[in-house]
This record gives sequence, C-alpha cells and structure tokens, in this order.
Amino acid sequence: MGENAPAYFDGERGLVEHLAIVVVYFLKDDADLPFLQIHFDRIARHTNVPYTVYAAANRVTPAARAVIEAQPNVVVCEVAESELRGSREHAHYLDALVKVALEDPVSHLCTLDVDSFPVHDDWVARVAGIAPASSGLAGILRVENGDVALPHPSCVFATRAFFERFTPSFSPDSDGSAEFRRFLRSTRQSADTGIHLGYLLWSQHLAWGHLLRSNAADPDGLMAGVYADSVFHMGGIGRGKLFRRDVDASTVHRLTTPLERLPVRGRRAVGMQRAALRRLRGSTEARLAARNREIYELLRGWLFSDPDGFVAFLRGGAPSS
Repeated sequence: MGENAPAYFDGERGLVEHLAIVVVYFLKDDADLPFLQIHFDRIARHTNVPYTVYAAANRVTPAARAVIEAQPNVVVCEVAESELRGSREHAHYLDALVKVALEDPVSHLCTLDVDSFPVHDDWVARVAGIAPASSGLAGILRVENGDVALPHPSCVFATRAFFERFTPSFSPDSDGSAEFRRFLRSTRQSADTGIHLGYLLWSQHLAWGHLLRSNAADPDGLMAGVYADSVFHMGGIGRGKLFRRDVDASTVHRLTTPLERLPVRGRRAVGMQRAALRRLRGSTEARLAARNREIYELLRGWLFSDPDGFVAFLRGGAPSS
C-alpha cells in the first residue's frame, strides 16, 4: 500500500509512519523475471503501512529494469557502479541505498532480497514486535546455515534512530582490528553480507530480534525458508549453489582442512595450495552443487507456477493472509 495506508504503532519504538524497503536487484537472466513480479505483488499485498521501495538496479537486464521502474512506490536510485562482486557488491549498494532512504522522512528501514518477500498481512507488526527496544532491530538469523550473530539482509528491519545513531555498514570485510577478530573467534560467525552489522550489535552489547525459520513443511532445509511466519526467502539465486552446510558435512573438506589452513607465503605457493585443494575437492563440490541446483530448479519452478500454493505449503497449508 502507498501513502494512504495507516501507520502501525510499534510499541515502545514508536510509529511505523513510513517504511523504507531497501533492495538490491540482481537477476542472472530474464528467466528469473517472475521473481520480480512475485516480490512486488507480495510487498503490495501484505504491507499495510506507507512504504517506498528504494531500488538499486545497476546490473539487471533492460527487461528487468523496465519491470522495476513500472512498479508503484518504487524509487530506482542511481547508485555509483561498483567493480566489486558477490557479497561485497551487495553491501556496497545496500549502504548507498540506506543513505538515500535516510534523506527522506522514513521512520523505519527494512532490507529485502529480490527473492524475499512478506507472506503475512501483519508482517510489519510481527517483525517490529520481535525487535527489542534496546536496538530496534530484527533480522533473519539463518541458524540452518550455521549463522549465530549475523542479521541476514534478506530481511533486516530497524528504526531510523538505529541507522542514524550507528551508521552501520553491511560490508562482509574484516576491519582488521583485534576487537573484530575477537568477535569472529567468540561467535564463530562466518563472514557474509551483514557481518559488520552483527559485529556492531555484539560490540555495543545490543540484543536484536531473531527471525527464525518457521517452515511447517521444509523440502530443503536451507532454500525456500519462511521466517517468523512473516517473510519468505528463496536463497541461492545470486551465487553458486554450494552452501556452508555442504562443506561442513563433507568428509573430503574435513580431511583437507589442514592443507587449507597451512600458512604459505608467496604467490606461487598460494597458487599451488589452491590448485591442490581444487583437485582434491573438485569432484565432491561438483556433485554437491549439481544436487543443489536440481533441488533449486524444482523449488523455483513450483514458486513460479503457483506462488500462493507453494507459500501455503511451506506455512503448513495456511491460506494466504
């Protein structure tokens, strides 16, 4: 809904007067265009507060950009191009979009991914209610992926006051400080988009609300997740199809970990180390990736052909609300 929607009162954290939904749009090719329509349809269907989508669309096809620009309540932001790729590129655009959104009188900000969207009419109320007053922040915690201290940007919801007070970054890079290294050692959290947000919360001793996987039906255990019965995230769309869980469960990876951790110096030695790891792990990684791709294609096909039925199945047969 747009400007005429009623504001939602967010308990001790004040009115959700206007929600900034911040999204970096990445699509591999036009075969994934249905993600856009499902994403925008569900935002419009389930968002019962005034909202604006702040979009970065630097690396999408002309067809995808046309779909994004045609949506109501969407502002396509001209963010400076980045040569970064992967999580670093995602973080670059997220940080830039947050700055743009804060130039407007928004009361709360929420990140989504192109393959994440709300599934419940009260999603804003539910997510805001999970955010503790101390931080005003809630986010998806992918326990199933081994995360323990990282709010995942497929849905991070926070007050404007949080962003203005701390100016957080979504960067996945280490800042090199001893305190950051202590955070990684203490939590054993792997780096990903949002790691610096997790570090900020940890270092400031701020509790944050965890949106946990709530699938009643769970065909994969990692992809196609519903969180706090409020937000869906497909997962795996913008990267390779080898997940942390696969590596953690792999005997080959466990046996070759000492080689991976062996300290080597010089470009030649590092190259030889990486080549040896590729030879030892290559066939296993190819097999695991092929299995994950097959599962992903099946799940994506069901979502594209019957999004309401697919989401209802994951939620345990609950009708779209």
